[in-house]
Amino acid sequence: MSDDLTYTVDQARELLPLIRGTLLQLAVERRRADDAHDALHHRLRGDGDVPEERARLEATTAELRTRVRDLLEHLESLGVVVRDLEAGLVDIPTVRGGEAAWLCWRLSDPELAFWHTTLEGFSTRRAL
Repeated sequence: MSDDLTYTVDQARELLPLIRGTLLQLAVERRRADDAHDALHHRLRGDGDVPEERARLEATTAELRTRVRDLLEHLESLGVVVRDLEAGLVDIPTVRGGEAAWLCWRLSDPELAFWHTTLEGFSTRRAL
């Protein structure tokens, strides 16, 4: 965890709308990328492969995967670590009691209300 990028609880709570929006956009882009990838494989398995169609599907898949990567890199640039993309589980760097720690949040949490040490994870998170 970077020592130079940490958030207070209030700062992290202010960041949540951006994190939430990015995670939701990630879900959309991942689904679109998966659908394009499936269409590409369906096309490759089917009869009458059309090179132009295959090239279009390959380009679309690559573009969507780039979008996913860019969104993940955006969260990373904020110091936010995505622990479970399916659950929308993230850790936000903080300091508690003078020690590095994580503020723990997932999309289904109504608010930022948990934390854990850097040596622990979601299963040991405790209330703020």
